[in-house]
Amino acid sequence: MSDFNAGGFPFFGGNFDPNQFDPKEFAEFLKSMGVDPNQVVPGGVQNLSPAILQQMLQQATFIMQSSDGPINWKLVQQIFRQGAWGEGDLQLSAAQAAQARQALQVADLWLDAVTDVAPVTSERKAWRRSDWADETLDTWKVIIEPVAENVERAFKTAFGQQMKHLQNLDETDFERLSESPEFSMLQGLPGMENIHGLKALLSQGDKLVSEMSSAVFSLQIGKALGELSHAALGSTDVGIPGPSAVTALVLPNVDAFAAGFEIPIDEVRQFAALRECAHARLFASVPWLKAEILGSIRLYAAEISIDTEAIRQAVTEVGPMDQEGLQNALTGKLFKPEPSESQKLALTQIEALLALIEGWVETVTFEAARPYLPHATQLRELMRRRRIDGSPAEQVLATLIGLQLRPRKARNATELWELLGAQGMVARDAYWRHPDVAPSDAELDSPQDFLANRQLREAVETSIDAELGALLDGTLGWAEGLAPDMDSEGDQQI
Repeated sequence: MSDFNAGGFPFFGGNFDPNQFDPKEFAEFLKSMGVDPNQVVPGGVQNLSPAILQQMLQQATFIMQSSDGPINWKLVQQIFRQGAWGEGDLQLSAAQAAQARQALQVADLWLDAVTDVAPVTSERKAWRRSDWADETLDTWKVIIEPVAENVERAFKTAFGQQMKHLQNLDETDFERLSESPEFSMLQGLPGMENIHGLKALLSQGDKLVSEMSSAVFSLQIGKALGELSHAALGSTDVGIPGPSAVTALVLPNVDAFAAGFEIPIDEVRQFAALRECAHARLFASVPWLKAEILGSIRLYAAEISIDTEAIRQAVTEVGPMDQEGLQNALTGKLFKPEPSESQKLALTQIEALLALIEGWVETVTFEAARPYLPHATQLRELMRRRRIDGSPAEQVLATLIGLQLRPRKARNATELWELLGAQGMVARDAYWRHPDVAPSDAELDSPQDFLANRQLREAVETSIDAELGALLDGTLGWAEGLAPDMDSEGDQQI
């Protein structure tokens, strides 16, 4: 990391003089924070005046210090939007916005003919990537915050183990320990030139570690979500609930997806609109579904084990001030791989729900598209291939919270919904009315046997209910071989 950061950047309480800085080092620092210098400083960093730089640093300091939790969401949003901009995130034209809204409107009309699930009373929108970044941030907060709390605790544990014995150092020990791994963790922090600086640092250790953990994890989140913003086709494309009361297409991503295939772009847009509206209907009309998915994800995330040894090693080798270096060093190493038993149950629940959602969406989307889109079958297969290869959400969440989100039984779920559709769309869609009625993970293993097993279960339950009612009414009757004037063993007159 450059001396610009280590030499007292205001994030960590230093006394940086904006009149004396190296523009190249400043540019490198911005890059290490995941920020494109050319986006921050139009015309280039070399054209910065001291006054403008001071204003920028004050704003940056505010962003870095304006967090009251384990994640700095202002920083996440800044990096998130930066990633969404990428090579450019041009304003959509009125014609493009109108095309997207029309596709969503047509999608709802087509879906009305194939599903009993009501359409969403919502605003139809065309989104840029940065719009997707802004509109979906609240959902990511719900999912990611439990993990961030674990990460913060792990950082404190890793630092506490390494710094505990430094509390009682004297000046004679300071020089001896200056080459130790424990001390190397602290190099680059402001005021570490002598024992007094070390003591001052240790006095605010928890606060400093919290800021460091927040900055490192926030950078990781922002970059990962920025990447996802280039792949999401709509507000619900990632397989989890999007913002309420809106259906939207991320038009640049839909068009980029269409460019890879010899299918008219209007068909691809319309198919993406069908999937978006089908997802939105389901999440809006099935109140328990959103709560079940997000609740299961939070349960899984809250119990994720963090590898404190990986954190300690990364901080020792990289240094606490090199936030990008820490992020890179911890990528793929932050989470312990073995889930707990409760996590396994939560994961099974998540995968089953995602499979049911994907299977239903695929079924109704294909039914709605088939009469109108000549390439409906090819488009369905393209979406299946995209799912099999690993959805963008799966890849991002694996990076962020160590959770593999894959609807493993999506094909089985599609087969099941198609079989249930033979009863009519009203009977099929009624299986969403309650979580106890929806097909379970075990039932997805054998779609062909689902109806027979359900009918058998309902017959048993009906029989038990009838017998219980008769018992309460006193009309149950007597078992074979028994009579009112015989004892319970049936061998003695009363």
